[in-house]
Amino acid sequence: MVLEKCLPQTDNTYAEFFSVEDTRPERLVERIDDDTRSEARVLERTGDGGLVEIDVQDNCPVVSLVDAGAVPRTARSVDGQGTVVADVPRQTETAAVIESFLTAHSEAELTAKKQHESIAPLFGFQNYASHTESLTDRQREALVTAHEAGYYSWPREATAADLASLLDVSEPTLHKHLRAAEQKLVATMFACPHDDLVADGDS
Repeated sequence: MVLEKCLPQTDNTYAEFFSVEDTRPERLVERIDDDTRSEARVLERTGDGGLVEIDVQDNCPVVSLVDAGAVPRTARSVDGQGTVVADVPRQTETAAVIESFLTAHSEAELTAKKQHESIAPLFGFQNYASHTESLTDRQREALVTAHEAGYYSWPREATAADLASLLDVSEPTLHKHLRAAEQKLVATMFACPHDDLVADGDS
């Protein structure tokens, strides 16, 4: 499951929209229904998953990061293991954000901290699905693994050999998946935006 967008509402709650793959979206709704502080509903069903909307309060890790002054970038869960990536603006003390988050979510742990020249777009998330829907499962897995391992950091924190070992593939196969994924993402990023601009103007 991947958090596609998170929108603030008027009653101190947030609407979070999760895309779900390889399972029935109703399973996520059933899990959420066990938590009396949240409500969930299925918005769309697809062949291998769907889209679920969840109304959350301050019990959500993403909301906790926002309240602490961070800017969430991605939130995803695979096989029950969740990962949240967020940026901390320069005017905000990173240590304070980490302490606040780990106090609110004692089961979580900090796995990496990196310094970047710029931060991601504002809270609301870029549409992850629209940029990655053309990727195969292996291409997406290779790209996510490379990002989380620091392959795209400078200096690099992981080598191609490291990634190949993590994914249990040969280095040539790894490079094949990464090149194909990168080409598709670049093509998506530079696609003609005219249709979207017209839609925005009409709204």
